[in-house]
Amino acid sequence: MNEFIVVILSSFKFAMTFPVAILEFGFGFFKTLFLTNLGGMVGICFFTFLSEILIRLWRTFVAVPFSAKIGIPKKREGKLFSTKSRRIVRVKSSYGLKGIAIMTPLLLSIPVGAFIATRYFKKKGSIVFWLLAANLFWSVIYSGFYLFCYEAFRLLF
Repeated sequence: MNEFIVVILSSFKFAMTFPVAILEFGFGFFKTLFLTNLGGMVGICFFTFLSEILIRLWRTFVAVPFSAKIGIPKKREGKLFSTKSRRIVRVKSSYGLKGIAIMTPLLLSIPVGAFIATRYFKKKGSIVFWLLAANLFWSVIYSGFYLFCYEAFRLLF
């Protein structure tokens, strides 16, 4: 049952899973690594494809009908730049998919990171690959850190 909790928790909020797995349930390094990566993989695949479906539904049923109601033509002659679109272009060109993938387990949650990557990048295979690579990288870092802190704390007291 504890293993299932770790897998489900790591598919949503990856960084918060490690203290639970190591400190609360007492899992070792490799068990924690395996379970958190399994949950991260499930979450990344699920939320990447769910985000793609939600974006398509939004464009089909909300964005286009709304723009038709207020009289915006479907195709503009020139590009329209706003503060939001400039910020998005700046983040996308500065960090790219790899930067978003690295930030996802650390600062964002897996659903948010998968949605952002799916929204602004087209190649689903690359999105899933880089999110999984960042997931593996951060799970090794987090597992090592929490196990080291746990052992150090245990030796002190």
